[in-house]
Amino acid sequence: MASLTLRPTLSGNQEAELFWFGSPHMDYHGNWKIKVAFRTATMSTEIVSYPWGTLPNLRIGQLYTDGKYDPVKPISGSPYHLSISNFNQGIVTNGFKLPKRLIDFGKNPELGLQNIIQFKADRLTYCIPVIEFIRAMFINSKNLAIQLLQPHGLELLVDRSEVNNETLYFDMSKRVPQRLATESNAQHMSWIYSDVRVRAMWDSVYQHIFSQAIKSSPQNPNAALKKGIPLNVDLPDLGPIEMYVRGEKVFDYILVKEIIGFSGFRHPHKNIIFWHPSKKQIETRNGDKHVRLTSKPDNDEYILNDDSKDAKEDTNQDVLEAPPTFMRFSNSPVVTTRKQNKKRSNTGSDIIVTTGRGGKNSGSLEEVSTQDSAVGGDTPPIDFQTLETIPVTEAFGLESFFEMVHVLKETMSAKINLSVLRTPHGKRFSTCPNGSRRTCAVVQVVSVTSTAYIIEVARPDNWSISTLILKPNQELSLKKIEQNIKLLLEGLVEKGGHWDQYVLDRCKGMEIEKVKHYRSDTNWDWANRLLHKSMI
Repeated sequence: MASLTLRPTLSGNQEAELFWFGSPHMDYHGNWKIKVAFRTATMSTEIVSYPWGTLPNLRIGQLYTDGKYDPVKPISGSPYHLSISNFNQGIVTNGFKLPKRLIDFGKNPELGLQNIIQFKADRLTYCIPVIEFIRAMFINSKNLAIQLLQPHGLELLVDRSEVNNETLYFDMSKRVPQRLATESNAQHMSWIYSDVRVRAMWDSVYQHIFSQAIKSSPQNPNAALKKGIPLNVDLPDLGPIEMYVRGEKVFDYILVKEIIGFSGFRHPHKNIIFWHPSKKQIETRNGDKHVRLTSKPDNDEYILNDDSKDAKEDTNQDVLEAPPTFMRFSNSPVVTTRKQNKKRSNTGSDIIVTTGRGGKNSGSLEEVSTQDSAVGGDTPPIDFQTLETIPVTEAFGLESFFEMVHVLKETMSAKINLSVLRTPHGKRFSTCPNGSRRTCAVVQVVSVTSTAYIIEVARPDNWSISTLILKPNQELSLKKIEQNIKLLLEGLVEKGGHWDQYVLDRCKGMEIEKVKHYRSDTNWDWANRLLHKSMI
């Protein structure tokens, strides 16, 4: 398992224990962060924010020196085993209501107001932080962590889930990194996706955050999201379950610092056939094998420094493997992998290839990011210079459009980039009925001969407005295209949610077409009509 050094570290580079978690929150870029509390030997507490995708690698009780976790030193807590007859018997409370001998937050509301689930078993009360419970149940990777805090995030990871002759056919999308396309992860993801009770528990995490943001700040939910909201979860009628934990006991209370594993869950299906775009049949042939030698260290040590310009995110796989949380199903479904494409492999002599990627970081520790670096997961953003883009997590009402874009990418060979913008302030149309800021998506479609832009306004209220297709002249600069897009959105808001023909006529140097929405359209129908209109 790869080791991870956290940056930034505590002041003074002193040894500290990961004491507790604060609330997930958005930074000014719209990226999700998690507040992490460290306690030093002098019992002082410091809170540092890290990207939300770091959570799978963090455990309460871990000891850090200069930001590096020391696996040799013993971690605090003892092992316990408890039996739960039903999840819905758990009581959700907050940390301030726990005995101070068990854990003392002082008067820090950021830590004490975090939610705790209490289960009673064998005359003991087990107190499990909601963040740790959610991590153990759902988040075994950065990939799943990021999708948990997105509307319909799980849908983006699954291309197909259907039952035929008592067998579940489960296809992962290419948004799932290759390293996570394993049979064990297929079992875990298909369980969350197809068990209605577990799926409701997954969905409730994001629903609680957003509903609390609306409640706290109806006119501007983003203000509450930036401040931070304690995680909560709905506990369904699910059990009996065995849990194996690490915790500390005081009187009749046990504070659970880590859930090591679960057993007793039942998977809805006995047989699973899963597929991922990386799963290919190996076709061997005679020929030299090219071997590239690099100076990269083979100890898999990484520095988490999300603010560094050198921090990279590999979009094909998670470079960091989270410490395992085992999950045993009572009915243990049989999982097999379906391979449909072919991958050719030479079986001849090894030929050393000296050319390849190098750089100033070769042979040194690699700086990585656990932040989602591409809007929409695997679709890169448009390189706008003047327009401010926002993360896909704020793109309410554009879920169907994103699905259509996925179809568009499979249909055509052109390069496709996507960004999400907020509509301007000033009118009632700028705000959706649920209180969230209305957004719009801009898709850039680049072919060998031309470039087109597709503008889709979020319609969670089924507002009647057409999709726009902009076909600029080749001489038109990107800056001028951005100015026209800004002008169109301002005219849209001023017109109360309708495209202003006067503004459309002012956009010189580009041809603009409208494409209507039809309720009968499938994603394929929608994509084909856009292709026909754009003629790319």
